[in-house]
Amino acid sequence: MLTDKQISLCQAGVARLKEPILPLVRLAGMLYLTGPFPTLNDLLEELKEPLETGGVHFENPQELLQDFLDDMRPFERMKNPQEPSRIILDENMQAADQFQALHSWVAQNVLTRELETINSLLCAPCGCTLCCTGPSSDMSQEFFEIPLTGEEAAHFDLPKIDDEKSRSALSGDEPPFSQNGTPFFRNPPSLYHWQNGWSMILPPLNRCPNLDPDSGGCRIYPKRPDVCRRPQIFPYMLERQPDHDAEFDGRLLPAFVIHRKILAIWDCPYVQQFQDEIGQYAQLCDMEPIFKENKS
Repeated sequence: MLTDKQISLCQAGVARLKEPILPLVRLAGMLYLTGPFPTLNDLLEELKEPLETGGVHFENPQELLQDFLDDMRPFERMKNPQEPSRIILDENMQAADQFQALHSWVAQNVLTRELETINSLLCAPCGCTLCCTGPSSDMSQEFFEIPLTGEEAAHFDLPKIDDEKSRSALSGDEPPFSQNGTPFFRNPPSLYHWQNGWSMILPPLNRCPNLDPDSGGCRIYPKRPDVCRRPQIFPYMLERQPDHDAEFDGRLLPAFVIHRKILAIWDCPYVQQFQDEIGQYAQLCDMEPIFKENKS
């Protein structure tokens, strides 16, 4: 658990957990769709007074929503019909209605943005490097995998394994992908281009090359990968479902299914310390909190 000093330093993040933006986004979406507002910007011009919704008080809704305006743009599709750009399925794997689909997409983007900030505020005071190191000697895992985009992979000074063999394999294959007869996870840390994209593989007792061993900080913090920006609390509002992709007017539309969950990784010290606050955050967002172990 965290020390009293660490808990004190985490209070800015805890305050954000207690006042999630999503209830306000939902209210603003309904006001926009039912009101005489051509655009969301026109709506925001009217939201100058404090509002309370979903059990949360918002002193300055106009200012708060401004930061999430781009994430809310899908609501404008209801008043300005456009060709579909994705497929959203409900929990029964049936096509969601337009409002449900748009709201789900907005919620995923809003939560992703907000939780990136919350995770940063909670993570820094902990001094924890769990996300940046391979398994310890008392763990059962043979490696940890950090998914990366091709652009993100360029920021890591590690050997790159990118050939026809790796691109036809997955990290979870049995038997495992090997080089010169050695399973990939018994080699030094490397970047692998798998069938589903790039990832960094950290074998036991190894660390990310961008982790400063003296300070415990990240050497590329401003350019850190997305997975590092949302380390231990993240939205699971939508899950990608490639098997349900469908063609529309000559384009392949990606499919997603609605889950309405907030995932929190139990290994993390701040997740354990602020379990109640994370649960309250999920409930205020009308989502189910799920706590799960990842590395322990």
